[in-house]
Amino acid sequence: MSSVIKHKSVLCSLALLDDSSLFLEVFFFFFSGQKKIYNMAVGVVDFLKNKNILVIGGTGFLGKVFLEKILRVQPDVGQIFTLVRAKDFQSAKSKIQKEIICSELFRLVQELYRGEYEKFMAQKIVPVVGDVSIDDDLGIEAEHRNEICSKVDIVVNLAATTKFYERYDVSMGVNGVGAINTINFCKKCPNLLILIHVSTAYVNVGRTGIIAEETVKMAIDGLTMGPSEIKRECGLITKTLEEMRSTAHAEDSLKHKAETKRMKELGEERARNFGWPNVYVFTKAIGEMMVEQMRGDMPVVILRPTIIESTLAEPFPGWMEGNRMLDPLFIGYGKGRIQTFVAENNLIVDVIPVDMVANCMIASMYKHAKQSDLFIYQVATSVENPLFYDVGVDAAYKYFVSHPCTTKEGKMVEVKIPFILRSMESFQQYMKLYYKIPIEMLHFASLLLCGLQKERYRQLLHKYDTVMKLAMLYQPFIFFQGKFDNSNTNFLWKGLSKEDKQIFKFDVKRIDWTNYFYNIHIPGLLKYVSD
Repeated sequence: MSSVIKHKSVLCSLALLDDSSLFLEVFFFFFSGQKKIYNMAVGVVDFLKNKNILVIGGTGFLGKVFLEKILRVQPDVGQIFTLVRAKDFQSAKSKIQKEIICSELFRLVQELYRGEYEKFMAQKIVPVVGDVSIDDDLGIEAEHRNEICSKVDIVVNLAATTKFYERYDVSMGVNGVGAINTINFCKKCPNLLILIHVSTAYVNVGRTGIIAEETVKMAIDGLTMGPSEIKRECGLITKTLEEMRSTAHAEDSLKHKAETKRMKELGEERARNFGWPNVYVFTKAIGEMMVEQMRGDMPVVILRPTIIESTLAEPFPGWMEGNRMLDPLFIGYGKGRIQTFVAENNLIVDVIPVDMVANCMIASMYKHAKQSDLFIYQVATSVENPLFYDVGVDAAYKYFVSHPCTTKEGKMVEVKIPFILRSMESFQQYMKLYYKIPIEMLHFASLLLCGLQKERYRQLLHKYDTVMKLAMLYQPFIFFQGKFDNSNTNFLWKGLSKEDKQIFKFDVKRIDWTNYFYNIHIPGLLKYVSD
């Protein structure tokens, strides 16, 4: 009874405070069973001061946005060791210079420091030659490894190969074994406050309904997937490669092509065998399971973004790099190459701007530093602010009508109202009628003309087969019926101070999807990505 009265008196006192976020933090400290927050009196920006961070995958799309935000808001951050796959330090340094320091993304940081920009970046970003897939030293030479281990406070693992049809050895090496190596490396860091492991919400792509922020599970022959099963999969990869190399007699280029084809097929086979639609989400799920099983009492956050797209606001709207999942459709449509889309009625596509993901990453490492639990955050929009597929398509139509693309000859491309096929069956029938049959007719004509159109027939057939292959790979995502719960992410947001909320915004309810696509995302695509 006395402890209950004590708790009530604390809550009554806190209710008088103006800062409701502090009230929430202390309330959940008493009643949710969470461990004590690292330092409730320190804001996120202050927390970053003097922290040394190891970033794995820092030269990727999300990694750059993460780095930019930290360097812009906290110039007194410690060293940011950035793991780079390169042959030597000079090559790693050149890659950092080209892909980070000279990136348009960092122009606000450059404006802040002007003539001192290069010096500032050189002081903060330390290139480290390594490879997350090699070993539990991350491929880092001993002298550098010891220095990093002794200094590092935070490890952020962003490393990933995201191709749906990737070689199994490559995908397993980065997404699966890489997670194991990262955990083992973190155990060598005596001052580690937290590991942030960035995964994907689509590790649960086969499920329907509301998908909770819980650990992912998988059974293999009645056993839980663990390090021994990963070793078995790696053994299968090695055996397959050795058999191919021992029997191959073709030229090196042809051997490599055959090997790549077999590794991609093996990845697809193993993924489907265990219930995943492609090797990417399969190996990312493996990575999560390894982190969960091997962390011990290490403080860990698993962050699961959905489909990451261009910046909503920071450091400026619309920045983008590389073709993401939806972007080839928008660019192809605007340039007149695509007129047909595939989607069910009322389909929800879970998209999240990249700057919101980076902000959530930073807030989560602040909130959970020094805790011994595992926390999972899904950075998603499908529950709180769903984006309906037709909204994006409609915004694309209106944008390209008002801002038409031009051909190389300077002619404006006139877009038509998109034709949307509402099932995979209708898509297959459409492709057969308008593509496969004409291709076969060309083949028949080629035979009559003594093979004059034989090469053209092969090119078109290859293109058709590629489109159908991609359609099958993307089908589980195009027609995905699940929604990603983001309750933990909401709690994280609500627990921030007013000041932190102004700096680290990731409240998805504030996104206006029509405005985002029409005024931000599509213009950004055309500026930064379009070919």
